[in-house]
Amino acid sequence: MSQPWPQEGGAAYQQPVPAPRQPGQVTSGRASVPVQRPAPAPADPFAQQQAVAEPVARGLSAPAVTSAPLARPGTYPPERPPDGPPTGPEDGAGGPERTGPSGRVSRLRIGWHAIPRAGLRRVTVTPAAPPGLLLGRDQRQAPVPLRLFAPEPVRVTLVGGVWAAQLLIFRAFSVGVRVVVVTTEPRAWAGFGERATGQQNRLTVIGQEPGGPYGGTAQTPLMTVFDLGMTGPAASPPLGPWHTQLTILRQLDRPGVAAVQEAGLVVLQRLGGDEATLVAAALKLRPQSGQLLQSMNDDMMALIGDGDDRYLFLNQTPIEQQYVGLPRR
Repeated sequence: MSQPWPQEGGAAYQQPVPAPRQPGQVTSGRASVPVQRPAPAPADPFAQQQAVAEPVARGLSAPAVTSAPLARPGTYPPERPPDGPPTGPEDGAGGPERTGPSGRVSRLRIGWHAIPRAGLRRVTVTPAAPPGLLLGRDQRQAPVPLRLFAPEPVRVTLVGGVWAAQLLIFRAFSVGVRVVVVTTEPRAWAGFGERATGQQNRLTVIGQEPGGPYGGTAQTPLMTVFDLGMTGPAASPPLGPWHTQLTILRQLDRPGVAAVQEAGLVVLQRLGGDEATLVAAALKLRPQSGQLLQSMNDDMMALIGDGDDRYLFLNQTPIEQQYVGLPRR
């Protein structure tokens, strides 16, 4: 005879407790049947790297939340313009950003340099020199340029000696000019181009007027010099672009007045009384200009035309004295 099940809630009543599942076992009903799992396959290196990289990536993409306060606008570091100096105390007072180890000199920065505001007020800007070949400086030490080379032809007449002409040409060599000298005294020009430039093709001496028109370039202008004594060329030769004609009148007399009047610029050394009278009449100068032209020193010149009349000092350098000689007419 079978025994009845105890009533629920009785002392003898106990719910059946299932046995804990063990790894590798599959439970079915009341019995646990062990299941043999296959041996793990050899570890895949790529799978291992991916398994290690995934937690790291999750940690980088989602940083841990901290209790630190969030940054607010205006906190350190302060915003600074990319190309400007650092902000700091004015006038260089205190502050490691403005001074060096000695506390007196600002540190050098790449692209800029910070200076005290008091020192900035003492900085001056020199205006750019006017365009042209530097002929000299006036009594106020302002530069006086001579516009010798331009895309259009330029005609200049010099009343003076060979020394003044060679000084102008020596300075013009610095801009790459090529010179052709037409002269009745080739000995005065022999070897000058070779001594001044070290080249044989920068200055050519010929005895007759060349044909034309010839022209130069902005990189290599052309200058034709007429050294014919007291007159200019028989006829005004045609000029091409970047071509300058320099006429030398060693002494001014009536045959040379036409060369003075046709020139766009006239350069004068010290003149005699008769020469000053002719120039004043040909160029319609003021009466006091004739007196100034007679009282200039050997190292002075007058530039007539291209604006106001200017009197200047040549400020010859030691190198120019070596290759051209001391001032003379």
